[in-house]
Amino acid sequence: MTQRPVPSPTSEQVITTLEQTGFLLEQRVARDVREAGFSVATGRAFEDPDLGKSREVDVFGFKRVYDDSKLPVRVVVQLVIECKKSTGPYVVLGRDLSDVERVRVPYSHTLPVETVHWIVEKEDGRAARGGASPWNWLGMHELPHSPNRDERKGVQMVRMYLQGDWKVDNKGVFDSLTLPLMKAVNAFRPPRDKSQNPRFAALGLCFPVVVTSGELFYVDGESDSPFAIPVKWVPVERDIKTSSASGNFNMDVVTYSALGEYISERVLAFSQEVAARIAEDPRKLMVTELDSPPNLGRRGKA
Repeated sequence: MTQRPVPSPTSEQVITTLEQTGFLLEQRVARDVREAGFSVATGRAFEDPDLGKSREVDVFGFKRVYDDSKLPVRVVVQLVIECKKSTGPYVVLGRDLSDVERVRVPYSHTLPVETVHWIVEKEDGRAARGGASPWNWLGMHELPHSPNRDERKGVQMVRMYLQGDWKVDNKGVFDSLTLPLMKAVNAFRPPRDKSQNPRFAALGLCFPVVVTSGELFYVDGESDSPFAIPVKWVPVERDIKTSSASGNFNMDVVTYSALGEYISERVLAFSQEVAARIAEDPRKLMVTELDSPPNLGRRGKA
């Protein structure tokens, strides 16, 4: 029996098929990240600590923004990106940030020292040990473009789709986006010298991102008269607990059309502010103990 030859697809058919899968979106995101000055890898693999198998992140970007000429001190930036081709919009439900969240260290950023300690002498003569995160001691949360200064954050994300009328669901958002991003952040963290007198200090700023080809809306879930606002990007926080990691995980959801603006105004602007703050006194990144309690002012404790 003679088999009929399979016809070759036209260029238009090839491109249309690729557009539907989202593979082209990944390549475009990688191109835009590279053009912003990052070293870029697509499909970068890491081991899932819960499943013991290989996973991969769609786009990984790396950039060094500070490298001291005399001390082993550096500041690096990572972009860990999942790309989602979507014909319908994503909707993020959220609320305003609380006072506690305005001083909390974002989960994804890695500090060379977890806590800076000092001794406090009480009125009765006894000594007590105090401490704060270098994030707050160095005032990272007060910098103009710090994520701690966001006006709002998302606490839930759903996808809208047409099935006669518009409908929503959140299937796959946690398992295919939030949790893999958290595991990737942990896998790609820069090394930390945990000794009492560190030999090097690397501050890693990591931005987990979901880039969607569709529209993005924000809804204030606590408002008595909620309204869907079109946004370019919005931070989302989820509480996660697995056998390998737990915490309040933050990621940014960004429309592809605003990706360049997001990298410039969110990622690079804050990274450059952090680099400038470290350049004032690079030795502070290697401090583990202080002789006296610092004047934290509004910075408070981590």
